[in-house]
Amino acid sequence: MATLLAPEDFSPGEDAMALNKAFEGWGTDEKAIIWIQGDRNADQRKQIRLAYQEIYLEDLNKKTQI
Repeated sequence: MATLLAPEDFSPGEDAMALNKAFEGWGTDEKAIIWIQGDRNADQRKQIRLAYQEIYLEDLNKKTQI
């Protein structure tokens, strides 16, 4: 499955921080998670996952599992 029009000028670190913010608090900001991950191609999602691991020392895949 291909992602349509993924942004070329994205920052994996900024996306990782935005995802972490979406996980904070009483609830999860599902819209933010979907907006970020749904608007990135597979390579960009991998870069975000690696940046998240580096910044927060946590596995992003485990954070997003139900």
